[in-house]
Amino acid sequence: MKDIFSVVTGRIIAQLEKGVVPWRRTWSSNGPTSYQTNKEYQGINALILQDTYESPYWLTFRQAQKLGGSVRAGEKGSPIVFVDRMAQEKQKADGTVEVSFRRFLKYYTVFNWEQTRGLPEKVPAGRDNATNPQAEELMHRRGPVIKYHEAAAFFRPGDDSIYLPNLDQFESSGEYYSAAFHELTHWTGGRGRLERREIIEYRQEREYRSLEELTAEMGAAFLCRMCALDSPETFENQAAYVQSWLKVFKGDTKIVMQASKQARVAVEFILSGQKVIKAEAGVTVTA
Repeated sequence: MKDIFSVVTGRIIAQLEKGVVPWRRTWSSNGPTSYQTNKEYQGINALILQDTYESPYWLTFRQAQKLGGSVRAGEKGSPIVFVDRMAQEKQKADGTVEVSFRRFLKYYTVFNWEQTRGLPEKVPAGRDNATNPQAEELMHRRGPVIKYHEAAAFFRPGDDSIYLPNLDQFESSGEYYSAAFHELTHWTGGRGRLERREIIEYRQEREYRSLEELTAEMGAAFLCRMCALDSPETFENQAAYVQSWLKVFKGDTKIVMQASKQARVAVEFILSGQKVIKAEAGVTVTA
């Protein structure tokens, strides 16, 4: 066990020191998407198009016609906005031309695929992610309450529950269990378990939140390593997430060591149910 903790901590610190890619969310809830380009709408348009339709796909009246379909009679579309820019030329006194750009909004009306006819149905690409028996056993060993959430992964102290999207919403099994183990590590700090100050007072201080997030991601990295789920992509994502929270501590990687110790206590609790472990130097660490 000692080797896993030291190896993972060392790898993450080494990754931080050489720079890592920006962290990204690794699951998708199949939000409003362009039928023509298969790209999800961003910003305000994603909110505007949240609707009761089962299909996430949207397109304009003209796009439907070009694709050989049509919009059903009587259907009402939804407005979306698009930022464009227009070039303006101005001749200066010396005869040269200065070009400037003015930004403006364009408005389009789009219709959900269910409001059209004659267009093939599109189904978001599914992912054939496999469950990992060892990871599943660790997730359920201490009996946490795990509930489904279509668009977010989080631990809610109010009802003492972990919320996760489905396995097939993630880019890979490794990314799913990485997110699940992150929330499980948060869960270990709840009342009646390890009662970490950082999770109980999570919203009180920014440094508490930062240290708790570092702890949770270190715990996820340890558990992924134990289950042989630490692929290069998963590990790089974990290191980037750690780096994003380190900004509060001005990049001080010594904080990673502190988070590593707390994460080790959390992992030991998951494995054995014990709240006290022996540190390497023989010093007792109490959670």
